[in-house]
Amino acid sequence: MAERVSTLIIGGGIAGTALAHYLAEEGEKDILLVEADELGSGSTGGSFGGVRQQFSTPLEIELSRRGLDFWRSAERVFDSPVPWHENGYLFMSGKPDIVSKLAEAAELQRSMGLTDVHVLDAEHIKELTPWVGTEGLLGGVYTPRDGKVTPTDGVMALAKAARRAGVTIREHWDMKSLERHNGGWRVTGPDVVDAERVVLCTGDWSSELLRSIGLELTIHPVPLYAAITEPALQGQLVPLTIDLDTGLLIERESGGLLIAVLLEENPPGYGHAQMLDEYADLARVRAPSIVDVPIAKHVVANVDLGGDGHPYVGQVQDGLWMIAGFGGHGVMHAPAVAQLLAKVIAGRPDPTLDISTLDPWRKPGAASEWMVASKKG
Repeated sequence: MAERVSTLIIGGGIAGTALAHYLAEEGEKDILLVEADELGSGSTGGSFGGVRQQFSTPLEIELSRRGLDFWRSAERVFDSPVPWHENGYLFMSGKPDIVSKLAEAAELQRSMGLTDVHVLDAEHIKELTPWVGTEGLLGGVYTPRDGKVTPTDGVMALAKAARRAGVTIREHWDMKSLERHNGGWRVTGPDVVDAERVVLCTGDWSSELLRSIGLELTIHPVPLYAAITEPALQGQLVPLTIDLDTGLLIERESGGLLIAVLLEENPPGYGHAQMLDEYADLARVRAPSIVDVPIAKHVVANVDLGGDGHPYVGQVQDGLWMIAGFGGHGVMHAPAVAQLLAKVIAGRPDPTLDISTLDPWRKPGAASEWMVASKKG
């Protein structure tokens, strides 16, 4: 006998747990969330957890504003440990067109109320972060109130709140099939569930899953290779720093640093050895004092890239919805998007922000949001 529920959410990352919580908050009942592994074990668990206002379109900036509010207040709102680390963000470049775009984006952020954003020349970057090598740099933008979180802290807080509101959550529930059945949807896994409504929060698995119903997406996983160093730059400010010209990324990770080189796609055979060689070459120019910092740990995570630079959010078919494809920005934007989608599903869309442009069936096109160089934040 199939179990019957009103809403089945598939995927227990930051998007799925946030949606479960916000649907319950909207008064929806009989919600079941299933996760193939453990909560937060997919892209969410591998995320660096960066949360920033530095985007270049009104939609993404507004989602960032709401995402920043969510993460700064989550510990208090959910009465759960969700530390917020306000380390800031620094984007920099030696290319005049990129520096100009950064300044334009900063002006748009200010116009939308996010006024603590600073356009810096190379000399000011050196004053702010003396460890940065400024040879060839023209300038950058610094947002001191941006920061980072541990994404799984947010997942646990949201899951706890959802359970308190009556949501059932099952881990190690691997979905095998999804098909229409009696006006709703039948989902088969360890057991069979008939749902009036299904919401897919399935990350880089979404393209494969939706192809069978005629929706062609290009979301796919790309491994992001990074390393955590031994203690370094003690007592110095280390914002999440990205050289937009090369993809070099350096950020604070406890007493050490997290280092990576951001690529749109990895060359064949690429791994930690190649990343660290490339890091050393780039750091000799951009961060010479930490070229040879000892490595404590290798880390790797899959990023859901593809599409046009924006997530896919909305109705796929009658009773079938999705929220996926954040391009590595899910930790900062998914809680806000999940809240907006919950309101749409409940029939009470937020009048202050329209997310219909994120429709999964939209025509492919070039991303209008260009500040996606950071795969994970």
